[in-house]
Amino acid sequence: MLAEEKKGPLGIPMYLWIQLFFLALGYAVYSANRLSFGIGLKAISKELAMSVVQVGILGTIFTLGQALIDIPAGYLADRMGRKKMLLLGMFGIGITTMAVTTSGSFIAAAIWRFLFGATEGIWNIVMYSVAGSIFPASRAMINGFMMTFYSIGAYFGPAYYGWTLDMNPGNWQYGLLTMGAGTICFGFALAWVLKAKSTDTSTDVKTMHLAEALRTVGTNRGVWLGVAIAILNMVPYWGFAAMGPYLFITYKGFTSAMAGQFFGVVYGIGGLSSVLLGYVADRFGRKPVVLYLSILDVICAYLIFHVIPSDNLTLLYLVGGVLGVGLHALYILAYTVGQDSVDRSQIGLATGLVGACLYFASFFSGPAMGYLTKEYGHLVALDIIVIGLQALLIVTALCMPETQKKVYEDSKSTAQ
Repeated sequence: MLAEEKKGPLGIPMYLWIQLFFLALGYAVYSANRLSFGIGLKAISKELAMSVVQVGILGTIFTLGQALIDIPAGYLADRMGRKKMLLLGMFGIGITTMAVTTSGSFIAAAIWRFLFGATEGIWNIVMYSVAGSIFPASRAMINGFMMTFYSIGAYFGPAYYGWTLDMNPGNWQYGLLTMGAGTICFGFALAWVLKAKSTDTSTDVKTMHLAEALRTVGTNRGVWLGVAIAILNMVPYWGFAAMGPYLFITYKGFTSAMAGQFFGVVYGIGGLSSVLLGYVADRFGRKPVVLYLSILDVICAYLIFHVIPSDNLTLLYLVGGVLGVGLHALYILAYTVGQDSVDRSQIGLATGLVGACLYFASFFSGPAMGYLTKEYGHLVALDIIVIGLQALLIVTALCMPETQKKVYEDSKSTAQ
């Protein structure tokens, strides 16, 4: 009992920090599986004889699976127990990552990637529900702590997968098989480490009917503001993450290893500052951080697409890392804004609604990138999907109200 009462940073008990650490470590495993697949799309498309539009669909179809599961995952996790859902998600990620290597056609690969999205969606929403409900006054920073570990996996996963592809040209299955097997092993470790009393921090929603919960959360303007921020940031995120490696290998002359390193920097190292930016958002507000980061993303994307030559890898990596800073911090801030507007009993459902909307919209980014590339060229596709939507996010940030104040009011009333 005394060990449980020992306080750590932010006044959070140390046993909760231990649980948060393993959740964050699981997020690293999750992201390694998630972001590696795009590195192999060139080899996969060649083996399965896919068109550029099919490549785009396969690159983002997992987001459709995630969109369909996010709201049920958030609600069921609050009713049935978050630990059970977290384990279901982690084992599912490993199994589907391995299963996609058995695909002999575009349809088979698409089905497995759809199922991958459904299982990773369970992990993603439930993990952020746990993180966002522990200490509301530092919600953005704790969400950023999760994203920091996501970034670690997002670097090492693509880098490792790109290396396996260059070592075994055309053998896109090996890297996925090894990562999937490692994920299943980690799932067994989580089953032993995670404690239900730590993950199931809010059970009030168990008394609420689904229709009532959906009505309460679904009519909340703050939740829909989070949805808008998420869509305008994550459609560019996944348009670039899914199709970017294919486009850079095809049109910029990148090898698989180079693409793995570059996109590992963008989606890995670029997100390591999320915990710091979360702290800034907790202290100074969500609005200025969203505004400045969206401006930064537009500038960096323009430099990568139109100014920096493809043989200047050092500068590309540097600017790509800065782009990744904005993309990742805006991702956690979208969830945070949605969570700011509801009480703790509805955080799971609010997080699920934001996730469902952003991933449903993200599904269309891959096919749109493929179509625009086919009709108008890859630069036009990148400009419209990445730069254009981030520019709209700048306008949204200028018009949005601040949501951070409510977090401190809730924290103060809880302390009293």
